[in-house]
Amino acid sequence: MITLNNVILAGALCALANSQYVQANCSAQFDFAIDTHTTFNYDQINKQGQQTHIKLSGQLTVKTAEHNDEAGWWAIKADNVRAGSGQFSSELDSYTVPFAFKLTPMGLISDFWFPVPLNKQNQDQLKGLAYYFQFQRHPEKLLEMEQDTLGQYSVSYFFKDDKVQLNKQKYQLHNANQAALQTISIASSGHEITPSPCFFTTRAGQETLLFTGKSQSLNLKTKQQYRLDPAKQAYPSVLFSLPADLISWPTDNQTLSVEDVALLKKALVRLVLENDLTQIAAHDLAKQLTQFDAVLGSLDEVFLKQQLPDNAQMRLFNALGQIDSNNSQLLLGTLLIKADKDPLMQFRALRALSQGRNAFSPELTVLLKEQVETGFTSLDSEVTSSFYMTIGAMLYGREPDAQSQQLHSALSEQLSLETDERIQSALITGLGNSRNEQHFEQIDSYTNNRNKSLQRSSFRALGMLQTEQAYISLEKQLSVPAHHNQVALLSALGKYQLKPAASDAVLAIAVNNESAQSRYAAIKALATQKNQEGIKHTLKSALRSETSKRNFKAIVELLHSTDNSTQN
Repeated sequence: MITLNNVILAGALCALANSQYVQANCSAQFDFAIDTHTTFNYDQINKQGQQTHIKLSGQLTVKTAEHNDEAGWWAIKADNVRAGSGQFSSELDSYTVPFAFKLTPMGLISDFWFPVPLNKQNQDQLKGLAYYFQFQRHPEKLLEMEQDTLGQYSVSYFFKDDKVQLNKQKYQLHNANQAALQTISIASSGHEITPSPCFFTTRAGQETLLFTGKSQSLNLKTKQQYRLDPAKQAYPSVLFSLPADLISWPTDNQTLSVEDVALLKKALVRLVLENDLTQIAAHDLAKQLTQFDAVLGSLDEVFLKQQLPDNAQMRLFNALGQIDSNNSQLLLGTLLIKADKDPLMQFRALRALSQGRNAFSPELTVLLKEQVETGFTSLDSEVTSSFYMTIGAMLYGREPDAQSQQLHSALSEQLSLETDERIQSALITGLGNSRNEQHFEQIDSYTNNRNKSLQRSSFRALGMLQTEQAYISLEKQLSVPAHHNQVALLSALGKYQLKPAASDAVLAIAVNNESAQSRYAAIKALATQKNQEGIKHTLKSALRSETSKRNFKAIVELLHSTDNSTQN
């Protein structure tokens, strides 16, 4: 049984099942950011106005819709809408109700449709999002007047190259006689749109409006800037799953029937198998797959039965990693385990998971935690090691929460129990990749380990931590004579800005050490330092005695580089 939040899939699955390619109907996703400053004043002469500053952000999804056999209807839904100022923000569910608007052939909104009763304030909030999709595209047929939630306004357009610029000039408020604010003037207005077959690629603008009340002692000034860009990451909006016909939209939570699930799975498999996925950019493919988010798990057989050519499989993995929804995460995690006889597929699943930035789903967390605790298996030992290392990298790339802390604890506890030195090394590296200082003491405990591999992993992990105590631990190792992990130590130190004594010690290795490999590692570490004046002078003299071509080239590159202290 599959349930989606708010509004759910209903009766138009046949349309998806019969679609050869989902892009046949226009659908698009945008990231939006709206920044509004408001000054409110009852008496502009004697009192300073009260000011507010609100930032609104989220994703907008639009797609074609059907209503009463009328042309021009569009469905729209906002997701992940947050409002706030500075470090304080909150989610606004009132903005996430799906609804629809109708466009005239001129590109102006003429009507709205809401699936549930809403008060005027909530309707106006939603309408405000839709009006970003209103603009005239035909310079030879321009209308002088448009309207939005505030009222009617005159407008001028300017078309140049692939851009459309518009400026509002004069407003007439709706119901001005009954409203507390009776007049509105436009202090500034400028909007630029880059049209595309599906509305636009980008839209941005600014507007400053001045409102005056009946007694003229009530004044309001709003200054707003906004921007809409193509979504950086495909989002599985519920809108994709709603029927094209607005009348068929459900008005409360519903559950997919067994028949609906089967039909949706069939449509998804058809999309994947009957199209050349290599001809679809991974980002675009991700946007198409979000429409099938509820049944993404059914793709496991497509992968496990090798039903796709290798390049198409790679593209599909990439797209799934970009979706990064709970269902795509679970599919990738499932493939990671089930494909235990196919290391390449396991590696691709790991790489796809590493692309995500959303929080770990509870299901994926349980799955990964179990694999850490019981031992992940693969026919390729490199993939086995990559599993633990990648979990650490994923923890660094995602916001910390209760789910991620479970994985932090699992990696740490398993390292204390593990006896296989290869797995121990991978776990140490994984903790380092997480860049979480809570693991410092455990990582540091391996810096003097007699096992060269474990010690090397601890150095690399301390280099990744980027903390003062990690640097101090590494710096102490410079005093160890004839260090058998000197190259790893120097590489780790190269991730820090060295203190003078440490810099001198590394420079001495770069010039005098008998090992060409150690000299090279020292040169590369010195190349990352901000102030290289003294370093360059010494290394320039060392060119005469350097016998390694690779080291000679590395020194020359350092000498000809711009001093990092003068950059930025």
